[in-house]
Amino acid sequence: MKKILVTGSDGLLAHQLKQIAPGDFEFHFLGRAEFDLLNSDLMAQRLSELQPQVVINTAAYNLVDRCETERELSWAVNATAPQQLAKLCAGKNIRLVHYGTDYIFDGAKKSPYAETDTTNPLNHYAAGKFAGEQAVLRASPENLVLRTSWVFDWHPVQTKTFIHTVLKAVREGRTLKSTTDQVSVPTFASDLAQWTLALLRQNAGGLFHAVNDEGVSRFDWAKVILEESVRIKLISTAPPVEPVLSSFFSSTMRRPDYTVLSNTKLSKLLGRNPGSWRGGLRKMLAQMK
Repeated sequence: MKKILVTGSDGLLAHQLKQIAPGDFEFHFLGRAEFDLLNSDLMAQRLSELQPQVVINTAAYNLVDRCETERELSWAVNATAPQQLAKLCAGKNIRLVHYGTDYIFDGAKKSPYAETDTTNPLNHYAAGKFAGEQAVLRASPENLVLRTSWVFDWHPVQTKTFIHTVLKAVREGRTLKSTTDQVSVPTFASDLAQWTLALLRQNAGGLFHAVNDEGVSRFDWAKVILEESVRIKLISTAPPVEPVLSSFFSSTMRRPDYTVLSNTKLSKLLGRNPGSWRGGLRKMLAQMK
């Protein structure tokens, strides 16, 4: 039985790994206090104590706007820490699973990005995440990096997803504004957790784009969230969504406008289509109800 250490135990993806936790793996979930990515001595100590065969690193600094102002901290968590962890794991012959982001592309392609496409990070968050994933891939051919986007799911205490934001605005009677010029793929964390374990079972290594099917703009996604919420009576009526451009929100950060990832490589290895985010959305809303 493979022993797996999961970092970032309070997060969305770690929660879904806990929910499925199949019997052929022995899981150990550690939070920041027990496994601090900024403390390499503590990480080394925990790895020696637990002696896992696999580490799944779900921890990251993903407050993307704040990464522009808190550059040292975001780089330490997203770039330096994965590099240190990868080095420690390589020294103990431990496989490392790490998660990347669609933001490492600049959006110029306008058709789904493959793993082999050229990267061009436009902001500090993306640059840090790219440096982190490359360090993990360089450390060992057995390591696994899953690039993903717009991750969502139900969580007992975390309410930070786009879905929560949309529904909160409705309940508070605020006007909904959403961008038409940001297009990516919403990804259901439960699916991402299942794919991760499926790839581990197949001893897959290297880089995979791990997203559900169908790219969508933030504007269209907001409309689907409202339609589905009305359908299951989570809200009584769907208010109109006002289409705006990203520039409306006066963000200090440059964002790519198109970062749809192609899941063709993942589909081939799984032997099936990774499925639609719409099914995941329905499951999450049913849990919220």
